[in-house]
Amino acid sequence: MEFFIGFIIIGLFILLGSTLFSSGKKKSLRNDPIPEQLGVEVEEGLPIVAKLDQSLPNFYTDNVKNRVLQNHPKWKEHEFDWGMFELKRYFLMNSLLKTVPMFSHHVDEIWHEMLMFTRDYEKFSKHFYNDTLHHTPNLDSTPIPGERAFFDWVYISLFDVTTNSRAIWGRFLQNPIKREILDDFRLLSEDELLSKYFRKNEDWLEVKRYLIRKMKNEIHEAEMQNTGSKNFDPHASTSNAHLYFLAAGAAVYYSIYEEDQFHEQMSEVVPEEYQKGTIYGGGSSCSGFACSSDSNDSGGGGDSGGSSCSSCGGGCSS
Repeated sequence: MEFFIGFIIIGLFILLGSTLFSSGKKKSLRNDPIPEQLGVEVEEGLPIVAKLDQSLPNFYTDNVKNRVLQNHPKWKEHEFDWGMFELKRYFLMNSLLKTVPMFSHHVDEIWHEMLMFTRDYEKFSKHFYNDTLHHTPNLDSTPIPGERAFFDWVYISLFDVTTNSRAIWGRFLQNPIKREILDDFRLLSEDELLSKYFRKNEDWLEVKRYLIRKMKNEIHEAEMQNTGSKNFDPHASTSNAHLYFLAAGAAVYYSIYEEDQFHEQMSEVVPEEYQKGTIYGGGSSCSGFACSSDSNDSGGGGDSGGSSCSSCGGGCSS
């Protein structure tokens, strides 16, 4: 009898522990004011926001919102609004880069519902991209931390990072940037990088070149930092934008010179509250105009990958 009671008590402790420490537990999004103009930090990027707003009429987003809230009755209105806000940021990144993985299940759910309005989605895509941004199933489930790292670097180079941003996308700057990407940005010319990493058109060239020059400059600064044996000042700013500006450069430095100790070193640069496991609805991995077969089901806001889907633009075969 005592053995039986002890077995039950142990079982209850296991159940309680799994409930308290489950990595899949969702955290509610804060009902904070949404930043204007997508919180874009680069002045040259504001015309992209204007065109995106023109390409997404209110009746379309209202219809998507109604459908999402019907199909997800547990969602609050502001949770849709923040998800749509981050989806617009994802669309903006797709207007610049050849491939943009998707790392948020919450955002991807809204994208799926947008696709149900076939004509409206096609009209939006053609107007904004002069092409079609496809979204197709992808059955591979390989983690892509290197691509997540580059996604993070581009994201924080373009946008103000909010508390809800971290909740929706998962923690930023958790993995070193892929060495191949860093070598390319160090060695290739701007035109070669435009051809390899960015959409092949003349749209938004100023922003594309801004990202290229920013990465090249941060690689150069990393080399100077390494030569001078200087360290980054931990938690040097209380400003979100300035903090992440410094963190982007630190991520480049530690990706090059201390890849094995990347996470530990970055924890000295980024305050603890920015490293907490904010989780909202899992991660997903979809990619933009170039086909990508890599994804991972992280099961909780994912640092490096997520669920199974991808998207391709014109001329892409899956």
